[in-house]
Amino acid sequence: MKLFHYHYWTHKVKEMEHFYQQLGFQTVLRVGRLDGEMQTFNPPLTWDDFKGKEIAFRIIEMVKGQTNVTFGQGKRDRFDHIGVLVNEDEYRRVVGRAAELDWAVNEGERRTFIATPWKFRIELQRRSDVVAEEQHTVIRQMKIDVPFNEHPGLVAQLLHLDVLHEEDSHVKVGNDEWSIVFNKEDDVRLQAVYFTDDGVNEVDPVGVRLN
Repeated sequence: MKLFHYHYWTHKVKEMEHFYQQLGFQTVLRVGRLDGEMQTFNPPLTWDDFKGKEIAFRIIEMVKGQTNVTFGQGKRDRFDHIGVLVNEDEYRRVVGRAAELDWAVNEGERRTFIATPWKFRIELQRRSDVVAEEQHTVIRQMKIDVPFNEHPGLVAQLLHLDVLHEEDSHVKVGNDEWSIVFNKEDDVRLQAVYFTDDGVNEVDPVGVRLN
C-alpha cells in the first residue's frame, strides 16, 4: 500500500498546473466541459491553444515520480481526497473494513472512493500505471486538518495502519514507509505534503505546503 495522491477543487486550475510544472510534474490529462460537451485538451496542447475558451476543467492530472496530483474547477479551494495504491488483497480488506465502520463505499472500474466522517474521501487505486516508474517524489507524510468529531485513528483501522503517536491536538497514523498526521482544527484541509529526498520547499496556489 502506497500513499501517492491528492485532489483539490479550485478556481486556480491554470495557476496550479503552471506551479506543478515548475516543480517538474508532467501534465498527463486535461478533461473539461466546452460548449456543453466533455472534451479532452491533453498535451501537446498548451493553454495558448485554448486561450479565450470558457472551459470548465473537470480534472487536470499531473505526475512526477511516485506522486499523482489532480485538481478540477471549483468555486473555492476545497480539499476532496487522498489516494492510496493497493493490491487486490489490500483492496478487499479495506473495503471490508469500511463496511464494518459503516462508511460509504463507491466502487468503480477505475477507482473506488470511501467517504470519511470528515468530508474528505479516500481513493483506492489498483492501477499502478497512475504513477511513473521512477523511484522519486515519494510521499512520506501528509498533514491534514480535521475536526475531531470522530477519532482520526479510525483511518488506521480502515487502512490497517498503526497509530504511531497520539495527543489531544493531533494523531499520527502510518507504517514504516509513510504516515498521515491529523491536526485538530475546525475546517478540513490538506495542510502539507512531505516528500522523500525531493528538495522542494514551496506552497502551492491552494495553500498546501510542499517539503
